[in-house]
Amino acid sequence: MWIHLQTVVHPREGAHNMKFKRSSLMTKLAILLLAAAATVTLVSLQSQLAEKERLTTELREQVAAVEQENQRLEAAIEETGSEESVKAIARQKLGLVENGEIIFYDIGS
Repeated sequence: MWIHLQTVVHPREGAHNMKFKRSSLMTKLAILLLAAAATVTLVSLQSQLAEKERLTTELREQVAAVEQENQRLEAAIEETGSEESVKAIARQKLGLVENGEIIFYDIGS
């Protein structure tokens, strides 16, 4: 004996299933849009991070160069106080000579 059962769907239940499917589709679409926006933001932030890292490296190199120049200048300042340094500056900047020295000028050029 075979019994055939037929499922009867109430008209309201069919409408309810359509609303559920439609809202499920809208939810999936919203999640997809949020994921796309997050991906775009992530790519943008990675690009900005790479640029900032490059800039940081460049600035560190500049700082190292300035620190080296500062050390050179500090050494020059310390040497300036010595008698030999004062004599060298007087010769170069002021053209001074010591007693008994003879100066030759090149007037040919």
